[in-house]
Amino acid sequence: MYSLSNFKLLVEKQAEIDTIYQTCNELKKTTVAPKIASEVQQFFACCIYQLEQQGFTVTTTSSNLTAQYKEAYIKIDKHSKDLEECIFINLNNYIEDQLSIMLDIESKQFDQITSTNLDGFSTIIEQVNDKLNHAKNLQSACQMAKLIYKNNDNKIFHSADDAVNYYFK
Repeated sequence: MYSLSNFKLLVEKQAEIDTIYQTCNELKKTTVAPKIASEVQQFFACCIYQLEQQGFTVTTTSSNLTAQYKEAYIKIDKHSKDLEECIFINLNNYIEDQLSIMLDIESKQFDQITSTNLDGFSTIIEQVNDKLNHAKNLQSACQMAKLIYKNNDNKIFHSADDAVNYYFK
């Protein structure tokens, strides 16, 4: 059995989800992407300062940084993803790590869609609840545009300085 009230509820909630994602797409362009680009520049500036202070010769391009000290070198490349900038740090081919500058998306539970009619739509309502929660969390994150640094070991840094000090202390 399927109730029309549940069907209408699903249609309304899907429209709400679509609207939230449209808002997020605009926020990504106007707020998040410029902030990530700025944070990448800040990270590169911190790397350059720290490495030059330690005697490395540093050269940069728009997408990478190379630091050399005698025969040793450090190479840092960046690659863009949606809501994330991936930075690959290679220390003389001995160690390679990935550091991501990404949007900090907190997982909060919002009000759930509730229905008194338990029918064939019940499972779909649960899935739409999850989608709606994810959309609202993404929208909140895009509005705040708070960024974090996260490496392959899931270590989180809250600033360029913290990340640079971790790698190049």
